[in-house]
Amino acid sequence: MAILTAQSSDQLFSEGKKLFEDGFLAEAESKFLAVVQADPAAAEAHFFLSKVYLRQYDLDKTRESLRNAIEYDKANQEYRDDFDHLNQLASSMANAMRSLNGGDSDGAIAKFEKVIEDYPEFTAAGMYYTGIALMRSDQASEASKYFRESMSFDPNYERPRVALKGLTDRAYNEGNQLLRRGDYEGAERFFNEVLQLNPDYYQAYFQLGYLNTKLGDYELALANYKKTVDMNPGYAKGWFALGLTYQRNSDYDNALKALDSAVDADPTYAKALVQKAKILMKQGDYKSAEGAYNRAIQVDPSYSTAYADLGQIYVSQERWEDATSALSTATALDAKLHKAWFLLAQSENASGDCDNAKEAARSALDAKSNYAPAYYELGVAEVCLGNKTAALASFENARKDRSWRKNAEYEIDKIKNPEKYKNP
Repeated sequence: MAILTAQSSDQLFSEGKKLFEDGFLAEAESKFLAVVQADPAAAEAHFFLSKVYLRQYDLDKTRESLRNAIEYDKANQEYRDDFDHLNQLASSMANAMRSLNGGDSDGAIAKFEKVIEDYPEFTAAGMYYTGIALMRSDQASEASKYFRESMSFDPNYERPRVALKGLTDRAYNEGNQLLRRGDYEGAERFFNEVLQLNPDYYQAYFQLGYLNTKLGDYELALANYKKTVDMNPGYAKGWFALGLTYQRNSDYDNALKALDSAVDADPTYAKALVQKAKILMKQGDYKSAEGAYNRAIQVDPSYSTAYADLGQIYVSQERWEDATSALSTATALDAKLHKAWFLLAQSENASGDCDNAKEAARSALDAKSNYAPAYYELGVAEVCLGNKTAALASFENARKDRSWRKNAEYEIDKIKNPEKYKNP
């Protein structure tokens, strides 16, 4: 049993050492802890635990593990030398921390720089605390440089990452507040400050793009949205904004590509699918537009606009039954969609369902008063139902709109002069 335990501990130690050498500190720690749990007198495992804790910048645990290593191997001079070295490092760090916590930022910075010079293994921690000292003396930009250098020196060190995020988040939130208040100049200043603090903060580029859009500078908006998605290709919202900006510039090919990227980043992004479909519909590619709308509906069955636009495609193709189904769903989901009500009235008139066409036209007028297309379809329904007086009133309202005047006057003439339209 003892032999098996020894073999198991040796294997665990070898695995831990390999993990430590490869930089997997948490995994290595787990292996070494298992070794000392099985054999508390395993001095070398305690020694390597001290190395793990030093790499994690935990001086207390480093000291504890080194003491254990010395206790179980008192003749080992390497352990004693490391312990002496550790005590000197701990003393230097304690001295620097006293200055930091005592409000002497300049003195703390000098002492942390000395720590970095004398103890290269503690460089990342020294840089982090130098950044903290600079931050406390209101030198945020300089502090961010030290945080980034610390992260660059040790990518696994979380403290500088958290500190840098705190700095940039505060500036970013301040920029958002100013943006909501309409202070675009102030907001821009803070978003640029965010990027000075952390050039990888892609959300700041996105907000700058939004700000540029508000000011009508679409070329600059494009540039900032491109930087956003370059930094984070998985940011669906950034691709969507880029697509909208391309569309505003009438660059429909790139708009479609950007919207496709938005959907690739987030397959449930129904809004991007609908926007893509709108462009395709505008280009006359109804088949592809129909596919995009149907996909949007699958993703979000409550998306009323998708049903309404799909109904418009069906109306243009005179697919009246499909149009009625899609538009009925759209208006059931959102009774304020006046255009959907109008198209529904048109579909039902074309299908000969005059009563429902009349109700749909009235619903369109409830959603938008004096809506000429709805008055026109209401007139058509009234003619179908034999209500000539009501039909004339509706067509008269429709003819007030220049775009519908010719059609409305034709229907009025048909009612007033039916003999002109009789087949010979």
